[in-house]
Amino acid sequence: MLRAAMAPIVATIIIVAGIALFLWTISYRIRPLLFARKDVRWDEPAVRTEKLIEYGFGQKRMPSKPERPAGMAHIWIFVAFLVAQLGTLTSFGLAYDPNFHLPFLAHEGRVGQVYLFTKDVIDVLGTLGCAVFLYYRLVQKKERMTLSWEGVFILCMICGVLWTDVFIDAAALAKSAGEVPWYLPVSGRIAQWFLYGMSPRAAANAMTFGVLLHITIVMAFLNFLPIGKHFHIITGLPTVYLQRLTPQGQLSKLDLENSTSFGVAKLTDLSWKEILDTYSCTECGRCQTYCPTYDTGKPLTHKEVNRAIRHHAQQVAATLPLPLGALFSRMNRVQPVHDGHTDPATGSEGAFAGGLQLPAEMVEKLPPLVGENGVLPDETIWACTTCGWCEQACPVFIEHLPRIVDMRRHLVLMESRFPDEAARVFKGMEGQGNPWGMGSNRRAEWSADLNVRTAANLKEAAENFEWLFFVGCAGSFDERQKKVSRALVKILQAAKVDFVILGEEETCNGDSARRLGNEYLFQALAQQNVETLNRYGVKKIITQCPHCFNTLANEYPQFGGHFKVLHHSEVIAQLVADGRLKPGALQLEEPVTYHDSCYLARHNGISEAPRQALVSIGVRVKEMERNRTETFCCGAGGGRMWLEETIGQRINQNRVEEAARTIGEKGTIATSCPFCLTMIKDGINETGRGETMQAKDIAELVAQAMGGPAA
Repeated sequence: MLRAAMAPIVATIIIVAGIALFLWTISYRIRPLLFARKDVRWDEPAVRTEKLIEYGFGQKRMPSKPERPAGMAHIWIFVAFLVAQLGTLTSFGLAYDPNFHLPFLAHEGRVGQVYLFTKDVIDVLGTLGCAVFLYYRLVQKKERMTLSWEGVFILCMICGVLWTDVFIDAAALAKSAGEVPWYLPVSGRIAQWFLYGMSPRAAANAMTFGVLLHITIVMAFLNFLPIGKHFHIITGLPTVYLQRLTPQGQLSKLDLENSTSFGVAKLTDLSWKEILDTYSCTECGRCQTYCPTYDTGKPLTHKEVNRAIRHHAQQVAATLPLPLGALFSRMNRVQPVHDGHTDPATGSEGAFAGGLQLPAEMVEKLPPLVGENGVLPDETIWACTTCGWCEQACPVFIEHLPRIVDMRRHLVLMESRFPDEAARVFKGMEGQGNPWGMGSNRRAEWSADLNVRTAANLKEAAENFEWLFFVGCAGSFDERQKKVSRALVKILQAAKVDFVILGEEETCNGDSARRLGNEYLFQALAQQNVETLNRYGVKKIITQCPHCFNTLANEYPQFGGHFKVLHHSEVIAQLVADGRLKPGALQLEEPVTYHDSCYLARHNGISEAPRQALVSIGVRVKEMERNRTETFCCGAGGGRMWLEETIGQRINQNRVEEAARTIGEKGTIATSCPFCLTMIKDGINETGRGETMQAKDIAELVAQAMGGPAA
């Protein structure tokens, strides 16, 4: 047993060596961040601090479904880990002074006694949390958790930190061999069972051993963290604080006029925050739980994307200059190249200005992030539907979607490398303002017999209007969705809503172009629409498409388009609540379930209005397991509406099968999105359920309840 007199020398060696090794290791983790694209993430400190308290220290996302048990276990470990930091500081002091205690935390004081009692209890809860995760990894072998020795080792290390702390208190108590005080319910029992009967000197030596063992475990733990996925213990809370404050559905705006390159091609094109995100990935697999690509066998899991980029960054770090050398040496740097990014909220380039540059020859040697001999295959990048589940599920707010879209931007704008189907879509949008390439002069044909006014006609008559109905491409050209447009017009006219449409002056909102990486085409369409809307003085807009809604509400402000935008489900629910619309009860023999659109429920938080609209016509919705913000994608987002799906199970069929189980293979799947309506309808037919199930938009059901033809 180590003598107490040796403790200061041994502790000093362990601490100094441990900190020196940690600083050496961490310098390699910092290097890729120094040479990455700059990104301002320290604005609005009050908002960020509030979110850090709520989601970081408060662990708000952890107990959310469908991972509630694991989330609660993590909270126990997290709280125990925080409390253990006080125990670790105390241990450092005890190595030099056997009577050391932190201010106000002495055994004799009431505050210290409450602290010791809390620590004892939380040490047990933290241990139980570790046991839960050991069970998940070794016995149950949960699919979302990658089975690795690292995870098991870290859990054992955490238990080591907690129980050496208990042992130190037990040994201190054993020196006196008195009664177990109320504030040491765990360590007191350990002392009684194993340490009572020791001589005071032996107990002191046991305490010294416990202190040095605790310090050794802490230093080993600290140095192990930067090597693997548990680096998140260090980077997780900063990542939460540095999270994006702009809407989840908003992408950054590229400066097309003053840039020579666009998107993300290599590691140095990523922002430092995007690289930090990969360090903070715990590989917990929550992003996979309801991910449409993972659940249907596509070559994309965001956990694996994070891991691939993190490993690549660690490999590249070994070739990068030391931070001080990079800052102070006069090496021949490449002149800063404008990467095309602008601040998503203001459109200003300043938030993403170029940072410290690597020499040209080093940049050239870096492999591409996407493509042959790259970090990720093309199929991975094009598989994403941008449904947003990965970002909603991530406890540390890793931003997956902007990174994916930026990689697409480079492939499209710099290499002209994209799926063949996307070329036809781009051509149709560019030439005719819609992805089908149908004549733009036919955009208003659907309303020819409905007595719908256009903004141009009212302007000529010097009349005003309250709302503009932004019909969208599907509502104007798709035969199935035209019925929804007509149903919505019927509802608005019955409620005497003062509205107009743009008619032939409307063009595609550009959502699919932007998410497929064609930022140039998106900006052209957005600027055209914003100019038209502003010319008519539009203030309030109704959409039937969540993608139109998201683009107009969250992305058009980047181009000077500031409008109040409502989805048609919100309008219907409000009209009913105001008594302006009294549709009556809809008599349906089969049950109804409702499919939440990702861009409505998840990206924009609108999930109750569609249900309120259905309740207003007497429909009792049978909920699918995956509903509201935990919805499952139809497979059409992120521009995937226009691309072939040839790998794994079709996403829409997966969703239809869930709906069929919910309503007993008979009934209606209600939707509130043109893309969802198309995909669900196709999924019903593809699975052979065309005669027993149907897909209808909520506007069609409400119009049907009003009596007369719905379209």
